[in-house]
Amino acid sequence: MKVLIIGGSGLISTGIVKALHARGTDLTVFNRGQTDDRLGPVKHLRGDRDDFAAFEKTMAAQGTWDAVIDMICFRPDQAGSDLRAFAHRCGHFIFCSTVCTYGNTQTVIPTTEATPQAPHSGYGRDKVACEGIFLRAHAEGKMPVTILRPSHTYGPGGNVINNLGWQPTFIDRLRKGRPIVVSGDGHGLWQSAYSEDVGVGFAHAAGRKACFGQAYNIVGDEVVTWDDYTRRTAAAIGAPDPRIVHIPTDVLLALDRKRYTALEEIFRFHGVYSNGKIRRDVPEYRSAMPYEEGVRRTVAWMDQHQTIVSCDTDPFEDRLVDAWEKLRLQAL
Repeated sequence: MKVLIIGGSGLISTGIVKALHARGTDLTVFNRGQTDDRLGPVKHLRGDRDDFAAFEKTMAAQGTWDAVIDMICFRPDQAGSDLRAFAHRCGHFIFCSTVCTYGNTQTVIPTTEATPQAPHSGYGRDKVACEGIFLRAHAEGKMPVTILRPSHTYGPGGNVINNLGWQPTFIDRLRKGRPIVVSGDGHGLWQSAYSEDVGVGFAHAAGRKACFGQAYNIVGDEVVTWDDYTRRTAAAIGAPDPRIVHIPTDVLLALDRKRYTALEEIFRFHGVYSNGKIRRDVPEYRSAMPYEEGVRRTVAWMDQHQTIVSCDTDPFEDRLVDAWEKLRLQAL
């Protein structure tokens, strides 16, 4: 099977490449070649996918593909370029979308693919628009299309998030036993998936006729509270049992809305999605990696690449905890 990945060097993409190698795929990756290359032996096409004329000319010169997986299409104009490049020259087109297309106020848990999409963010709205372009192309017979919607995906090459966002000091705070702020009462629900597991789902959806014209959540199995997530992450890396400090979300946003953008748009809400549909149609997909082992591998990569930042460089949260605990004691 001749497969093209547009992107290819990101967190999920590296998992896809590994799984496609295991399938014996003739694999080509298109990207700018500017990021850490963990892909192994693949064919490379270099270029900027936002230079639409050059991108489409390059694709035309490559002939046809059995499957194309676009990991870096974020805008409708990029989707339009994909159509010009691959319509009637692609046996199967897979678009990496996002669960953010549903919007974050979940009234049905777990959210299924039948849930109406009402995105809150510009990112989610653009992904919905791209989905519509691709699904119309499918309906018009231009190319078979599948939509895959990941949620939180972690693994080597990425970060370990926390309830407040992507702060690079989180792991250092855990290791040093500093207090960890969790918004609300810590009972918000969250779901994570390991990058290589997600990669298996993408790789085995490629070329599968049962997936044509379908959209799938591609998410993990386990659902945890943010308190449990924090404690399990600490235990996985041998850090002390964390002292969790609960602060209302509205207070955090009032203090520094820019700092807590991810909390405002994503992490303050439940993030629980059904993966039953993809497990039915792509039975190779499963959450094989235990969370603790996945975190150890991720943190080992972060240590190796020195992406963990000392929490001593950012005293904001220590000051915040001190102020909050003084206020709480005054209110008693």
